[in-house]
Amino acid sequence: MRPSTRICLLCISLLCSVSQVFADDYLLSLGGRQEYTVTISARGAELTGICIIRTDEGGSKGTIMNEFGVNALDFTLSADRKKVRLQHVVAMMDKWYVKRVVRKDLQYLFSATMSPQTKGRRTVVRTADGSITLENEKYKLKYSLKPINRQDNEIAE
Repeated sequence: MRPSTRICLLCISLLCSVSQVFADDYLLSLGGRQEYTVTISARGAELTGICIIRTDEGGSKGTIMNEFGVNALDFTLSADRKKVRLQHVVAMMDKWYVKRVVRKDLQYLFSATMSPQTKGRRTVVRTADGSITLENEKYKLKYSLKPINRQDNEIAE
C-alpha cells in the first residue's frame, strides 16, 4: 500500500472515530432526573408547565404537566434517542395526527446534537441561558424547555 493511500485511510478513520465521539453530545442532557419549564405554543394557544424526565439504562420516561399538576402527556424515549412513544395524552391532543406531529417533534428535539440544527421545517436552537427551543414551521408549533435550577429554588425558599 502506498504511503499516501495509508495516510488518507488513517485520516478517514480518525474523522469517523471523532464523529462517533461527538455523536453523543446532545443538546438536552438526560442523566438521572431532569426538570424543565416547558411552553408549547400553537397558533395562539399556549400550554405552559413542567417537564420531568427520569433516565435509566433502558431509556427515559417523561411527563409534561401544567402548573396545577394535570398531565398533558407522558412519553418514553429509547436509550438511543431515536424513538419516542406518547402515552396518556390529554383529550384535546388525543388525535392521531396531533400525536404524530408531537411525537416527531419530541424525537427531533431529544436527538439534536448541535445548535442551531435544522431538518426540513424543524429548527432547534440553544440560547445563552441554557434553554432549548424547537420551532416547527410547517405546523406553527414552538416548544421551549428551560432547565429548572434546583439551587435557585432552594435559596428562594
